[in-house]
Amino acid sequence: MSIKCDVILQWTATPDQLTALGAALWRWCIRAAGTTGIYQYLDNQALADVIAGKLPMSSQPQWSDNGSGVHLQVRDEISQDRQATIDSLRHSIPAKGVEDIVVDGTSWNRID
Repeated sequence: MSIKCDVILQWTATPDQLTALGAALWRWCIRAAGTTGIYQYLDNQALADVIAGKLPMSSQPQWSDNGSGVHLQVRDEISQDRQATIDSLRHSIPAKGVEDIVVDGTSWNRID
């Protein structure tokens, strides 16, 4: 099952927060690639910008829901469902510097 995720970065995230987030996101993407070993859903330049401590300046669009941040789009190919994806992201991604993560169209902060 392919689950779309939007990682929305805070405009005010510090370079250190962005670097930690970028490194964690890279590790998560490697895991999410599964047995293929290739992760094709993340803009490499955007990831490089975040790892370098900068907000991404690539062609990915700004998150337009409320203008609260810049987003990176990723996909989870190995989790069984939305909740498993959320659990995986919560375990892997530091909260500092993150405005929200939207998993399959719903905020990971939503209480089901």
